[in-house]
Amino acid sequence: MLLASHILKLECVLCGSSYTPGSVTYTCPNCSPQGTLLVHYDYDQIRWNYHAESRDPSIRRYRPFLPIPYGNRLPPLIAGGTPLYPAERLRKHLNMRNLWLKDETRNPSGSYTDRGAFVATSLALPEERKLVCASTGNSALALSQQAAALGLSCQLFLPLRSARQLAGTLQLCGARIFAIDGSYDDAFDLSVEATAKFGWYNVNIGYNPYIVEGLKTVGLEIAEQLGHAAPDAILVPVADGGLISGIYRGFEDLRQLGIVRQIPRLIAVQTEGAPAFVRSLGNESLRQPEAISPTTQMASLAVGRPHNGAMALRHVRQSGGFGITVSDEALLKARQELAALTGIFVEPAGAASYAALLQLLEEGKIRRQETVVLLATASGQRSGETVEQREDELVTLARGSEGLHSLELQASA
Repeated sequence: MLLASHILKLECVLCGSSYTPGSVTYTCPNCSPQGTLLVHYDYDQIRWNYHAESRDPSIRRYRPFLPIPYGNRLPPLIAGGTPLYPAERLRKHLNMRNLWLKDETRNPSGSYTDRGAFVATSLALPEERKLVCASTGNSALALSQQAAALGLSCQLFLPLRSARQLAGTLQLCGARIFAIDGSYDDAFDLSVEATAKFGWYNVNIGYNPYIVEGLKTVGLEIAEQLGHAAPDAILVPVADGGLISGIYRGFEDLRQLGIVRQIPRLIAVQTEGAPAFVRSLGNESLRQPEAISPTTQMASLAVGRPHNGAMALRHVRQSGGFGITVSDEALLKARQELAALTGIFVEPAGAASYAALLQLLEEGKIRRQETVVLLATASGQRSGETVEQREDELVTLARGSEGLHSLELQASA
């Protein structure tokens, strides 16, 4: 696979081993699969190309910061360029003059994951590689749309509940859906095994090092929208840990270029029913999250083993941030209040930042005069239940080796 010339090396977040671009496709061979890789760039190239770029407001504006060769065709569905609202009614309600709301519901599929899918499909297109990913829903929706726009094959592994809900929408885009009789983590593991078995191109966050690079454009946009400045804090919902890592990397890129002076305090938000990352963040001796069994009903946050967790732990700690958990009930209440005060209707998990802010204000851990950014991560106006589903095309797989064997039979049929 052709890689961008401004990539200098890949570095394992656990052991620190360095690899030349192209010598490793996914994770560190020494620490796999937990050894996610950081992408290091030639900032002289980025600086020159960034100032030479057009004023396109979308993710294309930040192409010099992305791992996409300039010879690659870009997807036609435009991701990024989402608004940062002052949210005046919310400011007045909370007595916070410097509160901002980043509205990621404005992306093509309605969530921030379109940014990662934009990079994934750009890298897969030249060789028309078959895409595969595991998802609780948002990444699957984003990848299916971006793949359909380019005519790329797309294989999606989802927990059974999510697959049943979203099957109709995903099938309209031509994606092939594998419903896993297990958790998201089971779906992730099976997608990795299938990658090795069939040679598909895996674009899981926390496995493919380049997908987080698409998510960092959230941070790049926030900095630019605030006048090339960093806020005091950004509250970020955490599932696999890709988004919070991406935001850190965006600000770190700008700091390396001398555009911003500091990186904001990153506050990781999880639900009490899936607290693996936050619980591990509080233990300084841990370099990767300890797995738990999720009990939350919030599908987008139901991750027991954050696969980008090692990188996210490193970045949240380096930012001087911390973690917080909120209840499922608090998420639902926050979602309703956020819609009433801003007009933005998010999925329950998308209200995690606001639910956490309310709690942190009460505890005095955020001051009302601080400049704070909340992320509205995904729209609540998407539902596969409104689309006719073709149940005969929904492939249900067991978890683990039994599922992989069934998949082999499917592939050979």
